[in-house]
Amino acid sequence: MIHHVFANRSNIGDWLSAIGIQQLLGAHVVTEHLCDEPFVPATIAALSQASSNDVVIFGGGGLFMDYFQPFWESVATRASHVPYCIWGAGYCELKREPSRPSVELMQGIAARAKLCVLRDELSRQVLAPVHLPHPVACPSLVAVEQTTEAGHAVLHVDNYSTAGADVYDAMEASGRAFATATSRPFRQTNNRVEAGSRAALAKTLGLYASSDVVLSSALHGCIIAVAMGRKVLAVSGDWKIEEFMNAAGLSEWVIGQDDVERIPQLLARLSDQPDRSEFVERAREENTVVASNVLATLHTLEKLT
Repeated sequence: MIHHVFANRSNIGDWLSAIGIQQLLGAHVVTEHLCDEPFVPATIAALSQASSNDVVIFGGGGLFMDYFQPFWESVATRASHVPYCIWGAGYCELKREPSRPSVELMQGIAARAKLCVLRDELSRQVLAPVHLPHPVACPSLVAVEQTTEAGHAVLHVDNYSTAGADVYDAMEASGRAFATATSRPFRQTNNRVEAGSRAALAKTLGLYASSDVVLSSALHGCIIAVAMGRKVLAVSGDWKIEEFMNAAGLSEWVIGQDDVERIPQLLARLSDQPDRSEFVERAREENTVVASNVLATLHTLEKLT
């Protein structure tokens, strides 16, 4: 049996990452568990009953964060007997406050994994000297299809708690001004939906599909925009955003919280942004390889029992 643990179904970034993983696992039956704080006791209780020929997948999403440390401590003490893989997870590295869990704890978690493929190089480097393979971009890229819709709107995707009120206000003002100047509608989302609602997920993805410009302080605002072939400008309060934008070849199009005065200038130049379809296709292929390796691990365990 495959147990899949991810954060929640209310943040579409976490949910899309899980959908991408399960999509690549094909017809295999997957039992889902959530690890946001309210769900931890039930998830740990379920995993503690799993057998040694089961496989647990942790990921994707920003599961390497201090918020999740109690969950990982419980995994280490009550569920480490179950073979597990880590796929598409990574660090949240906030710029204005500490956000890492215990490095020693996470190194131990990574070292005991049958397979540990993280979503970015930052996360891999933090866990050194544990030897880990080359990172693979977020599996949500598998779940989001490039749209044929032309799109004509500015979409502001906010992570208010990370970016901060001052950055949020500056992004909204600049986004609205650019939309007005270019005769585009202005729309907003925080990527939060009613938990588990496929209709709400589709509606939010529709905002991206009907927009051609995405201004985002959220990692998955950037990821979804790139997956759909939209132009994207990121304002980052978390180094994971730079990691993704750099990997996608868009380092010129991400700025820090103290550089919001540059937003109008960069929005005006977005037509120069290169196409990233090759990056997206490569990420999908690499995630397909990860899925094959996870299934090979499961088949090996089944043969041993």
